[in-house]
Amino acid sequence: MKCKFVAWDWDGAEYVQIPTDNVVEAIYWAWNYEFVVYEVDEQERNMIFNGQLDNEENSEMLEKYGIRVIDHEKHRYLQNVETGEIYNASWH
Repeated sequence: MKCKFVAWDWDGAEYVQIPTDNVVEAIYWAWNYEFVVYEVDEQERNMIFNGQLDNEENSEMLEKYGIRVIDHEKHRYLQNVETGEIYNASWH
């Protein structure tokens, strides 16, 4: 199965496929497991999100997707840069 995003599983010491091609869903899925997210591009993996990094560092990596990481109501969220829409994760 070809996937657009993979995550690094620290415990399993392996990449796991993320079951979505939507960047917001992929990040929230991986964030829930404390995994690092990579975009797969022709055999290359480029890190696009790491929950251990601060909002500014993650926002820089996510700039090409038009989203950023923000603090909102005591939690961290993804936000659409253009519209200001805040994306909720399934656990919020």
